[in-house]
Amino acid sequence: MKRSALALALVFCASLVAYGQQPELSLDAGVKPHAGIDAIYRDFSDAYRTLNFEKVARLYTESAAYLVPGQNVMTGRETIHESFRGFFQLVKSEGRNMAISFRILQRKAGKDLAYDVGIYTLRIFRDGKEVSSGQGKFVVVAVEEKDAKWRFQVDGYSDVKPSKPSAN
Repeated sequence: MKRSALALALVFCASLVAYGQQPELSLDAGVKPHAGIDAIYRDFSDAYRTLNFEKVARLYTESAAYLVPGQNVMTGRETIHESFRGFFQLVKSEGRNMAISFRILQRKAGKDLAYDVGIYTLRIFRDGKEVSSGQGKFVVVAVEEKDAKWRFQVDGYSDVKPSKPSAN
């Protein structure tokens, strides 16, 4: 009996820790899970956590279009690779870490083509403490390629301005 109570207590504590963390991916009501597309977001979040720019680049097609605010359209996996390489190296050089999570607001998925509209949350850490965070909106188009893996063909995003506190 004591062992089962201890086991139950450990499971409860673990669930509290997990609850306190922001999930990598959440789907709004009415948005259906999709194993192939949802895997892209999990891998994307893992790549940010580990600052692995090569892993991020592999989540895009060879001819992908990456639409970064204030810049020309970047085309191709190699160009996207270099963009993330520079960004992740900067984060590392500053002794920082990151976590990114996604909330999908809309999804339409067909046999080999899909789009998502959502909100991302980016959190930046130094020495294990959160030092900044921000949110943005995004739209992606994903395709299933010949190797049966889903990848982003189009990825566009922009920041969302923080809401101002209401004056009472």
